[in-house]
Amino acid sequence: MGLAFLITTENLQLLSERKVLKEHEYAALLDASTVVETARREARRIVQQATQDAEAGRRQGYEEGLRQARTEYATQLVTDTVAAERQLHALRASMAQIVVKAVGQFIADADPAALFEAALLRVDTLIRQEPFITVRVAPAQEAILRGVVARLRSDANWSMTVHFVADAALPVGACVLQTASGVLDIGADAQLEAFRRAVERSGLGEAGEGQQ
Repeated sequence: MGLAFLITTENLQLLSERKVLKEHEYAALLDASTVVETARREARRIVQQATQDAEAGRRQGYEEGLRQARTEYATQLVTDTVAAERQLHALRASMAQIVVKAVGQFIADADPAALFEAALLRVDTLIRQEPFITVRVAPAQEAILRGVVARLRSDANWSMTVHFVADAALPVGACVLQTASGVLDIGADAQLEAFRRAVERSGLGEAGEGQQ
């Protein structure tokens, strides 16, 4: 015999016109009510859990996307920095070539005696206390260098012993000093090379500031 009521998702409905339920029907009704309430609580729990899972998934996806974006940004930043460094190095090298070429032309037109004197005075503090100095120079410029050293003896109080060597292996403009402490190349080409490296390393503007 079937029950006198119908269980639905919302409520319980009587299936007949009877107003009085039998004992077993009432017990079944109570059980059915409990089942429905339990089902509703479970449904609410499932919905709440699903909402929390969805929010957690959304948050995790956002954080993962943010981490990925940060990684991509850092990678791009490193790439851009390397590219900028390469461009800067190329620019400095180009600037150095232009500047050295201009300075080299100026040196080529300058008085050799003035160049030798300026170079010797630049290293004056390094060699003044040396008891003996050997100076190697191109044969065509030995006489010029002797005259410069003689002038420095009177004008700059040079008292060290200087031995001159006319070295055919050296080009015009070269000048190499040898002392007990070491060897100094103060020729025009050596100074130009040092200037070129300074320009490449620091840039034209910074190199100019360093010379002021």
